[in-house]
Amino acid sequence: MIEKKRKENRERMAVTPVISLGNKWRQERAFAIFLVITAFLMLVSIVWVYHVKVLNAPKVYSDGFGYYAYLPALLRGDFSFGFIEAEGWEHSLKLIEADGGPVNKYPVGVAIMESPFFFAAHLLSLLRDTLTGSATATGYSNLYQYMVLFGGVCYWVAGTILLYQLLTGFLGFSKRVSLITCVVITYGTNLFHYASYDACFSHIYSYFLFNLFLYYLCWYEERQKAGENKIWQTCIFGFLAGLIFMCRNTNILFVLTYVFYGVTDWNTLKARMVTILKPARAVPIILTGVITLFPQLFYWHAATGNWFLYSYGGEYFEWLAPQVGNFLFSVRKGLLFWSPILILALPGMVIAYKKKDNLHIGLTVFLLLILYVSSAWWMWYYGGSFGQRVAVDFLCVFAILIARVFESLEKWRQQGGRKTMYKTMAVAVYGLCGVCIVWNLISMRAYWYRVLPPDGADWNTIRNIMGMIL
Repeated sequence: MIEKKRKENRERMAVTPVISLGNKWRQERAFAIFLVITAFLMLVSIVWVYHVKVLNAPKVYSDGFGYYAYLPALLRGDFSFGFIEAEGWEHSLKLIEADGGPVNKYPVGVAIMESPFFFAAHLLSLLRDTLTGSATATGYSNLYQYMVLFGGVCYWVAGTILLYQLLTGFLGFSKRVSLITCVVITYGTNLFHYASYDACFSHIYSYFLFNLFLYYLCWYEERQKAGENKIWQTCIFGFLAGLIFMCRNTNILFVLTYVFYGVTDWNTLKARMVTILKPARAVPIILTGVITLFPQLFYWHAATGNWFLYSYGGEYFEWLAPQVGNFLFSVRKGLLFWSPILILALPGMVIAYKKKDNLHIGLTVFLLLILYVSSAWWMWYYGGSFGQRVAVDFLCVFAILIARVFESLEKWRQQGGRKTMYKTMAVAVYGLCGVCIVWNLISMRAYWYRVLPPDGADWNTIRNIMGMIL
């Protein structure tokens, strides 16, 4: 009898994890379906653009090539990049004259993020060359370029999972609100484009890193309340901050979310400063951050003899004349013109202010500063791009604010008050989302087919875009 009960217990214990896993799958099924379908569409888009229709070539180009060039240079041990011209590559690399010699102005962080996909492509190319006698292991043949774009899709998947878990696990949003938010941010902005067509640019990597930083920050601070964190876990902040800086230097402002975590007034600000300036926290983070920057510092030193330099040559910020209006609203590249769904972040900011959650002050301060800094860049339109590409990096901020709007609607519905007013607001908000998603998808297709030019869009461009669907 005793043996029979033991056997039943063992069978129940063996089945429990399976049941738990099954329940979790059912709970997250809608989100999983969204991820799978969207990743599939991104991969299909890459093949359609670059193989079937050949709407653009090469696949790794423009700024993306500048970030990428470190990887083939690493293979050859030639950081003068002379092999690019010598081998007649289809894309050139213009070096900037800096103090000490010519230098690649683009930081090395994106190359570090791309490296797993690059070296996987290199191993496959070496194997193919060995079996067929071909010579494709050049560091820039088709397989390498496709792998970089596929890597962008992977970083979108990972970043969006982190965003979803942040919304549901730490910020208290329902699964429904979190899913709708992820769908809106992906299809209502240029995120889809920069995770597929232009995945060689830095933005999808910053999108992933920002989401990871926020998720880790909330995870760490929750554990800190119980005193469960180790020194190596504290060091991860320095590692992430270093990577964020090396992908796009101005994005280092995102560490303000760490500085202002849990701050709601002057007293909590003073308490936070005491906490983060303790040597047990500050020293490991700073040391790890500096160590993480070594690849960038070593390259600068090897290229110019200087450990620190400004690699962007004559490019500059116009601090006293930021183009905030153009950056946000212009037909040429206005953030809210080409991604109007982000307008929902404005009421979301008001709602978030009333909530006073742990991230609100940090996110608000960062958002205001990064908008100012981005619009103060001498080329506020950032060259050839679909919409304001720099905003892709910090879409997580808009996502959290927009989720507040969806959450308010959901609570209103659950409370059952004033149904007519609720229905009106729900139709307005979700109707706006639908219109904005359609507008974004039409605009993205227009960009792929060059109806929407990489730069210089005007009202005639809008008429041309509308002509595609009329």
